Amino acid sequence: MQSGESFRENLNRALQAFALHIERISQSSTLLLKDFFEKTDSIFTPLQRTLLNVLLVLLFCTIIIIGYSWKIYGKVINEKFVRPSTLKEIEELKLSVDKLKLPKEHSPRI
Repeated sequence: MQSGESFRENLNRALQAFALHIERISQSSTLLLKDFFEKTDSIFTPLQRTLLNVLLVLLFCTIIIIGYSWKIYGKVINEKFVRPSTLKEIEELKLSVDKLKLPKEHSPRI
């Protein structure tokens, strides 16, 4: 059991170091954002600040909605659009392109 305990200790140390690193990053990011918004007080008018805040809220909400939607529908999207093409589908595509009689520069590269 000695190796199991040392593994846990090493894992705990690594997780603590990771948590401290994330905490430092978040603190420095918070300071940078605070600095940015303090500087924008003198640059922007009140209307511009309000519009910036609305834009940031909308952007944040949109990113959250996209992430949630991807969590639900990501597998379906991957199966429908990212799956590899079969030889039969490639041959059908080549035949349909041949029927169009397009110039060489306009034909798809298959």
